[in-house]
Amino acid sequence: MSTTLSTRQATTADIPFLARIEYEASLPPLNHCFWESLLDGTGTTALQFIEAELRTDASNWGNVADFLVLEAHGQPVAAASGFVPSPEDYCPLRLSRLEAIAQELNWSGEALTTFQDRYMALWGGDLQPIFLTPQATWIIENVAVLPEARGQGFGKVLLRALLEVGRSQQHEFAGIMVINGNEVARHTYESIGFKPYQTFYADYFLEQLNIEFPGITKFGLRLN
Repeated sequence: MSTTLSTRQATTADIPFLARIEYEASLPPLNHCFWESLLDGTGTTALQFIEAELRTDASNWGNVADFLVLEAHGQPVAAASGFVPSPEDYCPLRLSRLEAIAQELNWSGEALTTFQDRYMALWGGDLQPIFLTPQATWIIENVAVLPEARGQGFGKVLLRALLEVGRSQQHEFAGIMVINGNEVARHTYESIGFKPYQTFYADYFLEQLNIEFPGITKFGLRLN
């Protein structure tokens, strides 16, 4: 029996699902979500934090209205965000909404300070890191298919549908980013037309940021 697929814009009712998608998207290829180390000692899991982030419109990398959801037989199986990047801050979190997140999670003042200090040490606050500089007028992020639904081509279907959303909004270029070593994502992006635009290798992160990280490759695609 063929699979019935459909796409729709996400709503606030999807937030628990979107939190899982955002979490799954953060794992490859290191099998680690970067929020986890920042949340150590706060009593908050990465999933709880991401859900609070979505409830408070605190993300620079796609809030609820930016997500397109793919359903199979009426059940959500994949999602991704497409958004216009902020001209002021390319980092994942809108710091102006951090207190709203803390209230959502019932954090103490100590937990808030601990998280903020760690976030600033990693991302530098409201800055514009060179490796995150948008390569396009419209960026795709948080792309993931639920583990139990993988291997059926849903990622390509979702991305093609999301690119149509970008075209309908009159964007000329789409950008997407992959952590080096995530070959599944790289193959998927290239198979629908994305071309490598710029690569930051492990040496850059070690020399410039003093962290061990495999690096990233940014891709671009002309839409119109």
